[in-house]
Amino acid sequence: MIDMDKPTNLIRIVLDTNVFVAAYWAETSASARLIKACIDGFAQAQYTPEIRREVEYVLNQIRVSQAYLDHMQRFWESAAEVSGVAAVGVISADPDDQKFLEAAVGSDADFLVTNDDHLLSISYVGRTEILPPRSMIKILGI
Repeated sequence: MIDMDKPTNLIRIVLDTNVFVAAYWAETSASARLIKACIDGFAQAQYTPEIRREVEYVLNQIRVSQAYLDHMQRFWESAAEVSGVAAVGVISADPDDQKFLEAAVGSDADFLVTNDDHLLSISYVGRTEILPPRSMIKILGI
């Protein structure tokens, strides 16, 4: 049965690590609502193994609760693993951010969502628009 409240052509998004951290610290934030939207099937999150490793490492470093780790497990199960592709001609001022650009290109994502000014200043990588979480939730209407 098709849920008529959920879109059939899901928007594909890549989430920066800072979105997961912001969601943990503020349960009602745009970041938290965006992660929930992915889990609930209102958007399709895309990630590379490198992104997942970084997210899990950072969440362990800040000692998130077991409940949040369980929430993240549901997120990973709802998301799609993709392979990154070099973002030709686009280089972030922070080399650690390159993996997010590569994931966006490799997954042909519609959006890369971040709170990082280095990435936000790029605006687009290929066809992927780079936005903060508050803009993404407006697009999703949540």
